Amino acid sequence: MAHKIRDIEIYLPLFRPETPMYDSSFVLKTSGNVVVRVVTEDGLDGFGMTFPEPVAEYIQRNLKEEVVGRDPLASEDIWNGMFAAIRSSGRKGAALLAMSAIDIAVWDLKGKILGQPVYRLLGGARRKIPAYASVGFLSMPEAEVAEKAIEYVADGYKTLKIKVGYDGGKNIRADVSRVERVRRAVGDEIELIVDANGIYDAATAIRFARAAADLKLALFEEPTHADDIPGLRRVREASGIPIATGENEYTKFGCRDLLLAQAADVLQFDVTRAGGITEMLKISALTQAWNLKLAPHFWPQYSAHLLSPAPHGLYLEVFPASKGAPAGGRIITNQPPVTNGFYEIPDRPGFGLEYDMEYLGKYKAP
Repeated sequence: MAHKIRDIEIYLPLFRPETPMYDSSFVLKTSGNVVVRVVTEDGLDGFGMTFPEPVAEYIQRNLKEEVVGRDPLASEDIWNGMFAAIRSSGRKGAALLAMSAIDIAVWDLKGKILGQPVYRLLGGARRKIPAYASVGFLSMPEAEVAEKAIEYVADGYKTLKIKVGYDGGKNIRADVSRVERVRRAVGDEIELIVDANGIYDAATAIRFARAAADLKLALFEEPTHADDIPGLRRVREASGIPIATGENEYTKFGCRDLLLAQAADVLQFDVTRAGGITEMLKISALTQAWNLKLAPHFWPQYSAHLLSPAPHGLYLEVFPASKGAPAGGRIITNQPPVTNGFYEIPDRPGFGLEYDMEYLGKYKAP
């Protein structure tokens, strides 16, 4: 039976935190998500997500016509058609986010059509994937960060991530103090990642790394701006800490550039930004070819399937405070559990997720 795509529906749920949250370079006042539902002529559907809201208009005006009428099993063909269609839109930014959400939905739909979880379609067998806990934004007070760290270790997490970059990256002493407090709280057996969200220049990042040398950091994430690839390489060569980056990069071509520059040890491409499952498979292969590690940024409900067949997969990122879910946990009703630091992939068709359509229906785009 043919399963031609009949329509793409878009939902724009909005979550407002009680108080604004911020990291070193960004203030989160609202969290707007784009939920994409790809529907076939025979009523099957697949879901994908990304952000922010302007992506919805891009899908409606630029990509919907390209996708409707196609066979969802031909995911590579759909991806290539979309990539050709965005040529005049810059090939990055909102265009790639829009493509990513549609591609994720197409893979969800493929799994449902074939009656298989996505991880099996990718050749995987592992259902338990190591995960680390992101402890909180920079807006979370230092004492609370330490308390949360203790709580997450008690829940079984072996790796934690802490935000740094106080005062626009100009207060290294406060940054080191924040990490020291967590290290004292959880002991030396727990891996700690620090994330500067690109706020330092290379020289400052190196100074931070040297000041934090005794804290046994496992990874230094985005020490410099994502576009400062030469700076990333300088930090990698001088810091003594493995460098992680990639969440703000796009496609296999962005991966290639990071690899050729020898700017990172761990790549953190985001499946909802870099091009969806189809493109992340190529990014994963490139990463493996360079004998580096892959630790996708956030969205564990999708990224776990990518890491299932990947021997170079390091771990997933989860936010335990929100149960791993964007938009306050309201979108997906059956968030997969994390047990003793391992994210458990559902053994159900597609990504195995259930979406709250009553909730989403309030936010359907015209």
